[in-house]
Amino acid sequence: MHTTTFVIARVCATVAAALLLSGETARAADPAAPAPVAIAPDALVVVPPVPPEPGPLYAARTTRDRIGRIVAPVEINGRGPFRFLLDTGANSSVISEATALALELVPVAGSVVNVHGVTGSATLPAVQVATLRVGELLLENQRLPVLPPAVFAGVDGILGVDALQDARIEVDFGRDRVTIRRSSGQRAPKGFLVVRAWLQNGGLLLVDGQVGRVPVKAIVDTGAERSLGNEALRAALVYGARRPHQMVATTVIGATPQIAQGLSFEAPAIDIGGARLNNLTVTFGDLHVFDIWSLLEEPAILIGMDLLGTLEQLVVDYARREFHLKPVSSGQPILRRCGGIECNTRIPPPEA
Repeated sequence: MHTTTFVIARVCATVAAALLLSGETARAADPAAPAPVAIAPDALVVVPPVPPEPGPLYAARTTRDRIGRIVAPVEINGRGPFRFLLDTGANSSVISEATALALELVPVAGSVVNVHGVTGSATLPAVQVATLRVGELLLENQRLPVLPPAVFAGVDGILGVDALQDARIEVDFGRDRVTIRRSSGQRAPKGFLVVRAWLQNGGLLLVDGQVGRVPVKAIVDTGAERSLGNEALRAALVYGARRPHQMVATTVIGATPQIAQGLSFEAPAIDIGGARLNNLTVTFGDLHVFDIWSLLEEPAILIGMDLLGTLEQLVVDYARREFHLKPVSSGQPILRRCGGIECNTRIPPPEA
């Protein structure tokens, strides 16, 4: 029997009703039919219909009642495009049962995959894919885990960092556009704040930051709905607090069957590469994903789409190992609500 271990860091993990004003679990709206795709010589550019119906198809903003998400078009064995959730916290791409069935892909006999998520792990069947293409980026002979449909919230799979190591990903929430091309090493355009990162654990991009006065390792995770912190960070924040935090018991649901419990409270100011994030509610817990990433012992935080979806534009450049952030209004700091509990987030504009 062939066994492989993959980390699906945060697929459709959801912070339960305790975080939401409505009392219901946050979930993305079901997508409409796939939009037309324009293919340039060096990039795959998604251009949605005008106007998009019923809402954003590829780059959905975070609003008060919905967490945003980023979706990329992917061709499998020359067919598609299929809609894959872009997940910078997953080390491997995965496919849904429905997509595997549509492609007539049969699980490889004697092959199972150990998949690790936010809350635990699961052993799943795998299918063999001859080609997986996104833009000009091509992976061949890939063995993909097959996850149940409940995980995907209307998309066809998850695009992990295994397909993105040479990529530059440009996300424009204002225009509902996602562009994926091979990185040329170009610098960030004027108006973007540059956050430098470093690689760990087979392609995971980490950023040095600070929460209050506590130094942290930060993961910028486009596959995460909500921001998460480990127990080491919670303990450091509680120990150094001048007054008690108002904590809310929270249930965390991940891609695997296990359910975890955590505590949510408003974190002190979070500084990441020059960006200051204020009043962000973070869920803290002894979560399996931090163990898999070897981030149990030191304070660590995962920044999810509750924050990232409030940007105007986001660029992830793996070759340069950088994130480029553009505030909603050029020259003005972000001041927006990020869904659930109010989250006033400020990212200062870069210096001219």
